[in-house]
Amino acid sequence: MAKTNDPTLEIHSDLVMKGELSMVKDVILTGKFEGKLQTEGCLTVSPGGVATGTIEAGALVLEPGNLVEARVKIAPPNPVGNKAARDASKKMSGAKWPSLRKLKEFALGRA
Repeated sequence: MAKTNDPTLEIHSDLVMKGELSMVKDVILTGKFEGKLQTEGCLTVSPGGVATGTIEAGALVLEPGNLVEARVKIAPPNPVGNKAARDASKKMSGAKWPSLRKLKEFALGRA
């Protein structure tokens, strides 16, 4: 069983969950989940894991041997408190294809 200060939630292979789950933590799925799963962290669907429904996550890792039948949206959390990231995001929005150099600077937080 996961400790309360553990940075991940594990849905083990013996579990079948239905409904809505909203987390800030990373989620590791080796069991079955049906419904709407939201996490600001990373969702890892491990071998034997089954996810059906809707997935919204900051990142997604699909390991071999799983089944995912879901509408998927992957987007990191909004940089609400990070003014530099917001400003950089505004600069990048609307740009068709920035140069690789500008893209690299944006990724490194130097834009």
